[in-house]
Amino acid sequence: MHRRRRNYPPPMPGLVLKWELHKGRWRAWVIWVDTTYSRPEIRWDWLSTKEMRPAKSDINVWNDRPR
Repeated sequence: MHRRRRNYPPPMPGLVLKWELHKGRWRAWVIWVDTTYSRPEIRWDWLSTKEMRPAKSDINVWNDRPR
């Protein structure tokens, strides 16, 4: 398993696979592709909510299209 540095991961998209309440704080099991090195690597780790931010999305993109 890859170990992360304290300031890790850099901002990049990831997929939350599981949420867990651990010692009174929420954390998520996340998988992402690390592109900070010359060769991309798949990484995974438990990340606290402070280490994550929501992805930008616009639900209206789906609602405004013609039907």
